[in-house]
Amino acid sequence: MNRFSDLLLVALYAIFIQNLVFSGGYGASEAVRMAAKPRRFILFALSIAYFSVITSAVCRLLDFIPGVFVLNDAMHAVIFILTLVFVYLATAVFMRIFLKADPKFLNLTGISALNTLVLAIPFINHRAAYSLTESIGTGLGAGLAFILAVALMSNGMQRLSINKDIPKSFKGSPAIFIYIALLSLAFTGFSGGSLFA
Repeated sequence: MNRFSDLLLVALYAIFIQNLVFSGGYGASEAVRMAAKPRRFILFALSIAYFSVITSAVCRLLDFIPGVFVLNDAMHAVIFILTLVFVYLATAVFMRIFLKADPKFLNLTGISALNTLVLAIPFINHRAAYSLTESIGTGLGAGLAFILAVALMSNGMQRLSINKDIPKSFKGSPAIFIYIALLSLAFTGFSGGSLFA
């Protein structure tokens, strides 16, 4: 039960306190794109959650190898990127051969796999020296944080599009960017971090 509570606590932390989409900007461009066209949102969000969990677990297992843990940050970056590419290729081959996935689906999967949000998770796990369970919780939390971010952005975009009180010069993208900036400020406030430190 202790491992499950560790996984749950780290996942909740990654969703609400350290929402990487709002507080770090990771995957923000894809979040805005998914919020504007939510047709493929669920599939894309599930792909991000899948790749975040698998990549964070594999990278954390690699960190347990004594020679890997002592490497510098540049070498860790290479290892994490190669791991992410390997996980994507293995997933794409499996989906293409066994599930007969079409190229459009594999393209969407590739965009979600090579997202900056997915790549940031192994670095966070390494820096925080999380256990394997906590690393999986961070990956799961990052995927759910993306879902929360897109849901909030989509809701805001819908409300902004029907609001008649917005001046003409602020309609569209400027209003959306101000809305996202306010959400980012709110999530930064949750983390207790300083904007200027």
